Amino acid sequence: MTTNTHDKFAINAKNNGEGMYDIQKICDAHIHLFPDRLMGAILDWFVQRGWTMPYRQPVETLLNYLENIGVTSAFVLGYVHKKDMAAGINAWLKDVCEKFPWLHPFAALHQDDTGQEKILSQALDEWDFPGVKIHTFVQNVAANDERLWPMYRMLSERRKGIILHLSGLPIETPNTRVDALLDVLKSFPNLKITIAHMGLPKDFSLAVKLAANYSNVYLDTAYMLGNPRFPLQEDWLKAIDANPTKFIYGSDFPIMDYSPHDAIQAVNLLPLTKEVKTQLLWDNAQRFLHTEKS
Repeated sequence: MTTNTHDKFAINAKNNGEGMYDIQKICDAHIHLFPDRLMGAILDWFVQRGWTMPYRQPVETLLNYLENIGVTSAFVLGYVHKKDMAAGINAWLKDVCEKFPWLHPFAALHQDDTGQEKILSQALDEWDFPGVKIHTFVQNVAANDERLWPMYRMLSERRKGIILHLSGLPIETPNTRVDALLDVLKSFPNLKITIAHMGLPKDFSLAVKLAANYSNVYLDTAYMLGNPRFPLQEDWLKAIDANPTKFIYGSDFPIMDYSPHDAIQAVNLLPLTKEVKTQLLWDNAQRFLHTEKS
């Protein structure tokens, strides 16, 4: 295990008193866990492009760190870069989340998978996963690609959720734009959707508009709050205050180059009411998990 400032920070978080917050319930609705070899390859991809990826500890160490900084619930988002990997990743996620019951696994699915409905039925019905994650950049697929329509239909019927990477980070492509959701919502207006990374950097306004107009559309804050690369913007603050039930806290841990503790602290320091912060850190994520129609 590489030792650096971030590793020491992670290991010693509890001893530093970093789990002490005014708001006790914290759900991180955007983390990633993968088998060691795959996680290493993902982190290496970022490092090769100039990012710093300091969190390379084993899964149990990573999860202990989150617990030590106050996280008591988390969405674990699987994704795959090629077809016919999803079933194996989902089975691995199932095993991890059975060991750590405060985790909520979101299934991986590739648009070209053989037997999509079987893969989804196993994850959603047999294993009771609360939803699916689609990484539009990694999978090279737009949200309105017709190959995803059976998945949307199954999620809508079950009132389960989809978390979509719709952001120009780390790289913008035509597939990562939020406007592709317009077709999806036209066909599935009650589908529960989280727009990851708040649609930033280019589509924040449209993402907020969709969340305001559709009862089951949310935005998550992953990789944004507390990140020195992205200072807090006044329009973010106004949007959260105006739509307090539609923003969900997330970090992107461990695929991040700044401290998840700083992300949580950034929420605590926002000039918002305690009620709004509680919604951001807990209530909205728990509502997204529920299978009942909102």
